[in-house]
Parts: sequence; structure tokens; C-alpha cells
Amino acid sequence: MRLPAVVSSVVLIVCCLNTRAWAAGVARPALLPTPKSIKVAGGEMPLTAASRIVAADAKLEPLAGILAREIWVTTGLKLEPAEGKGKPGDIVLKINSELWAGEDILSVQKQKVVRTRDYAHTIVVSDKAVVEGWDYRAVCEGTATILQALQEKNGKLSLPKMTIKDWPHADYTATMVDCGRQEIPLYVIKKVVDSCRYYKIRYLHLHLCDDHGYTFPLKNHPNMGRYNRGHCEGDAPKVYGLEQLKELVAYADARGVTLVPELETPGHSDAIRLSLPDELDRPKEMGGGARLGMMNIADDKIYPVLDEIVGEICGVFKSSPYFHIGCDEVNPATLMAQPWTGPFLKKHKINGYGGLIQRHVRKMSKIVGKYGKKAIIWSGPPLADDMKDDVIVMTWYAHGGAAEAFAKGFATITTPWTMSVPFNEWNIYECNGSILDKNKNRVLGANAPMWEMSAQCLNHGGGGGRQERTWGPDNKITEPEFGNRKKLLAERAAKLLQPVKIQAAGKIVKEHGWLRTRKEYAGPLTITLSSDNPNGRIRYTLDGTEPAAKSARYEKPFKVTKTVRVRAALFDKAGEMMGHASLAKYVYVYEKNLTTGKPVTSSSGQPDNAADGWVQLDKYWGAIPAPQWWQVDLEKVHTLDRVHIFPYWDGARYYQYTIAVSADGKKWTQVVDASKNTEPETWDGRQHKFKATPARYVKVDMLKNSDNPAVHIVELWVYEAGK
Repeated sequence: MRLPAVVSSVVLIVCCLNTRAWAAGVARPALLPTPKSIKVAGGEMPLTAASRIVAADAKLEPLAGILAREIWVTTGLKLEPAEGKGKPGDIVLKINSELWAGEDILSVQKQKVVRTRDYAHTIVVSDKAVVEGWDYRAVCEGTATILQALQEKNGKLSLPKMTIKDWPHADYTATMVDCGRQEIPLYVIKKVVDSCRYYKIRYLHLHLCDDHGYTFPLKNHPNMGRYNRGHCEGDAPKVYGLEQLKELVAYADARGVTLVPELETPGHSDAIRLSLPDELDRPKEMGGGARLGMMNIADDKIYPVLDEIVGEICGVFKSSPYFHIGCDEVNPATLMAQPWTGPFLKKHKINGYGGLIQRHVRKMSKIVGKYGKKAIIWSGPPLADDMKDDVIVMTWYAHGGAAEAFAKGFATITTPWTMSVPFNEWNIYECNGSILDKNKNRVLGANAPMWEMSAQCLNHGGGGGRQERTWGPDNKITEPEFGNRKKLLAERAAKLLQPVKIQAAGKIVKEHGWLRTRKEYAGPLTITLSSDNPNGRIRYTLDGTEPAAKSARYEKPFKVTKTVRVRAALFDKAGEMMGHASLAKYVYVYEKNLTTGKPVTSSSGQPDNAADGWVQLDKYWGAIPAPQWWQVDLEKVHTLDRVHIFPYWDGARYYQYTIAVSADGKKWTQVVDASKNTEPETWDGRQHKFKATPARYVKVDMLKNSDNPAVHIVELWVYEAGK
């Protein structure tokens, strides 16, 4: 075994695992995760306009440009990328394949789970800062430490003089974005990539599909995504563009973050099965119709299609050694009751559903292996001994799931659903109550899933708290120091991830969501945008699109009186975005308008609920069966030119209706025809504009609900022309 020692031309670094050394009176740099070995002797290396970021290897030129941009956005200091050798005051980047970690690291290489001493990096800050890494990604991880260690005093920027040697304790340090349940734009995923880079999170797992949405484009199936619907009142996921996904992978690779795709099979798959019912669900010869609740794994015709899909996904996510095939939370009752399932089990000598799902895992892992990837599954399917070298188990269930996997010889990735110990005692060897032996059990790392989080919830990009005890399981967490360090680094990261602060002043009637990011308002709302960075101009949008150099320029606080999705970003003089867009969504649930509190009638049901000013799902007018009508009396004639209707929404159903107005309740003029609508309803409702028309009465004829025989209106607002 090679000794983990490196001789630099400037200083000899002797690195020992968990070594921390500071000279007397020298402040400890705020770094997260804590390096394996760090020695700070005191003193600083100034960074000035004459400093450069030097790529000693041509492969590192993209990284030099990335780091230069990050330093400029977060500090205002412009450093020029350069090639060749460094001089005093420079940051020098090098690849050194002779670097070795000080411990064995569990990893996947060439589809095998191995122990290696790759992935290490060193940092020496003296009269210049030299970052050396085993490969490109290791150098990326060293530059993340440089970015965290920057210090500013009296308007001057510097780095503390220090020597560091570091490496990940385990390869799979990861977080996950849930792209399959609500819309997560690619520009938001890039924000998460940069957050991962900042905290040395090596992998970003993309949950590309679920019951609510399918997001990867398929060459031979252009209609993918047509059954996508939102979840938790979120916007429905959209199918990403192929070239945009390729650009996203390149963006992540350049920052040392590897994207891991997931194709959820055979359950959690409504969106893909509804789009491909003959291929993945109940084919025509079996009666047709996608109603099994899971992929039809009792029909081998699904596997050529899944092979095609996996191959196309792998063609984009080329850099990932891993491919996640799902396999959790499957309800097989409907499939097992089908007339063809029993004969299929008998023919292939399969023992019940347990044997059937094991067969599916084997087939999918073989497909994944054909494309050069190692398969990952969620814990859930029964584990057979002969599968242990084919799949990695992402253990997220409680009640001994990790221990069971290890007993059968599987490598695992810790994904805690619950923590049975206080956070400061947690590390990757504590999984849902199972305490694992790091010397015996094969733990590849840990994953922090951000299930069901909206784009707004991801505004912070994803934190690095768990990373402290994934990168270094023996790192000590001491409060309040750890909390203060996280807070300081989050504030620094915010200059890159969310440089524009979005503030709203108004009457909040409700806050909810995972991070209390959905706020519901009543009355006018004043939005203020601000930034600590004086070098950029703030531009913004209100419709959820990413701001561009030509978007509205922010001048002063402004008022809004409707639901808005605020996106704001900084742009330099050349029109290039500085950092990432900041995100917020403000939801209006109450508005006093012409219908509020006015007399209402209907064909049946409780009509008052649709004219009380409140847009809340638990207060609506409903009647059965369709068609039904609802009418409001405005009590005097107004000149109307628009209505805002809120049918009941769940991200999947749609309603068909018409709206007519009348001045006397006898002669009616139809002003809205949505009788052929097939677009799913959302919490934004639908606004319809029409020619200014005198009217006292407004009548809605509800014709159809795509989900069931009943029809529903949560609220109807109408407006006087010109107001």
C-alpha cells in the first residue's frame, strides 16, 4: 500500500487522518465539511487584481474560469484565468494522479464495488495557493474549499496560509431532486448543482419520473408527458429538452458534480405507463387500458421498451457510474389478479410476487449493466443472495432494512427516513435505527432526498449539513459552533445561489409546505428586490420564467394583486447573469371583488362558497351529476370585461364550461367558451377576457369534469372594465 504523503516544492505536508492543527491565536477557517487534515500556521496570502487562477493542466481550464466567475460574483474581485506556472498571489490548479487518500474509500469503478485510495486533493497556501487533485473532480473539491476559505478584511481579500489534505470517506455523497412530482426547471437544478459543488456533494440524484410526471424525452415517443400533473398543488412537470439535458450534464461535470438518473420502475410510474399503455401496462391483446397501477412485469414485452428508454437516458448521463431503477412502494394486487399473471408465473417457475419483483430487478440490472452503469434500487423488494453483486440498495425504510441488506452481502447507500439518534451523533453508519459496522459493512455513502420539494423550496440549493458526517463520519459536531459555521457558509453561498433578496409585505393568512415556502395572502402585496452586490442590475419576471438580460429592470418596490411567481437575478453590464435566479411564489387566496358576498343561486349544492372571496380547496360549490349551473347577482349593472374562475384543482382533472352575462336575467350573452378545454386545472385558476359588456348577472354552465360526474367551482371573480 502506498503511503499517503506528498512533497510540495514549497512545504512538506504530513497528513494524518482527523488531524486539526492551529497556531496559537489563529482563527479556525469556517469550512464544511471539515477536511481530514488541516494545519493553519497564521498569516494570509493577499488576493489582488494582479492575482490569477492558473490551470497547470489544459483539462483544468474550464474550472479556472468557473472559479474566477464564482470569486467575482461573491466578492467583486476579478481574477483572470491563465495557463502555465503560477507566481506569488496566484491560485494554481494541478492534476496529480500520484495523490492517495489516507484510507480506503468504497466506490464503484467499472461496475464493480471496490475499495480505492483515489479521489484525494491537497491545498497549500503560502505565497501562492496550489490546489492539486487526483483527477478533475478532486481539484474541483479543492477549489470549493478555496471558495469557502476566502476572507475579506477592510475591503481586502485574502486566503489563510494553510496546508490541507482531504478526500471523501465514501464515494456516494449525494442529494436528490424530485423532478417527477412538480415542475423543476433546469435553471433551478443548476442552482442545486452549484450548491453541491460548494459543499463537495459529489452526486446529484435526479428522480426523473413518478406517478405525477415523466420528464425525459424519448426519440420514438414524442407524446411523453401528456399525462403529467402537479402534486401538492404544484405545477405539473414538463418533459425536458434533450439538448438542454445534455448541457445540464456538461454544466455539472465541469463543476465536479455527477448527475445520477432514476427511471422509477415498476411502481410510481403512472405518468410513463399512461403515455405508453400498450408497451408498459396492459397491451391490446390483454384487453388494453392502463389500469394496473404498476408496470406489467408479468409480460416480457416491456423489457425491450425499458431497454430503449434506459439506453437513451444513459446516452445523456454518460458520466454517471450509477443508474437508479426505483423498485419501491409497489402495490401488486391488481397485477396479481390478472388472468395472465398466474400462467406467466407457472411458465417461468416464479414463486409469487416476491419472485416476480426479484426477476424484474435482475432484468433491469442486466439492462443497466449493458450500458456501463451499476444499478441502484430503493429498499423494498425482497433481496436474494444472487443479486448482491448486481445492485446497490438505497436503504431508506426503517425497521432493519440496512441490516438485512448487509446480512445478505449487499452494498448500501444510507438514506435515512428516520434518525434514531440526535443529529450530532448521526453518520452514514446509522440508518433508520440500524447501527452498522464501518469496518465490515459496505456503505457507499449517503443520500439526502428532497422529496416533493418545489422550485421555491430549492431556492437555497440544498444544504450541506449531512455532508459533515458523510464526508467524514468521525467529524465531531459541537453546537453552537456547527450551527454557526453552517449559517456563515450559507450566507456566503447565498451570494452565488440567491444574490437577489425577495421580500413581500402584505397580509399573510396562511404559511405551509415543507419549508413554509407557500404563503397565502389577502389584499395588496408590496414586493421589494435588493442585493448586496453593487456590480449588477436586478431584472425580474412574475410568470415563473427565468429572468434574462431583457426582462423588466427593477427600479423600486411594486404592488401585485394576483398570484405571482417572482424570479429575480443580477446581470452584469454585458448582460450575463451573475450567479443564479432567486425564486419566490406568492399565492392570493382572498380578493374582494364584484361577486364577494353577492346573492347566488345554483341548480343544486351550496352556491355561497364560490362567491366569498376565498380561493381555498376546502370551500367550494359542488353539484352532481353534470351538467349543472351556478349564477351570481351583482345587484346592479356593471360594464364587465373579464372573469377569473377557479374550478377545483388537483393537477390532473380538467373542467369544461361556458360563461354568460345578462343585464336583466332574461337575455344572455355568452362571453366565455371553455366547452372543449382539456388543460388540467391549477391553483392559479383561469382568467378570461372579453369585449366590455353591461351586465348584472353572471352565469356559469359547468358541463364536464374529467375525473368524476360532479362539477365544482372554488371561486369566481369578475371585474369592471378598465379597473
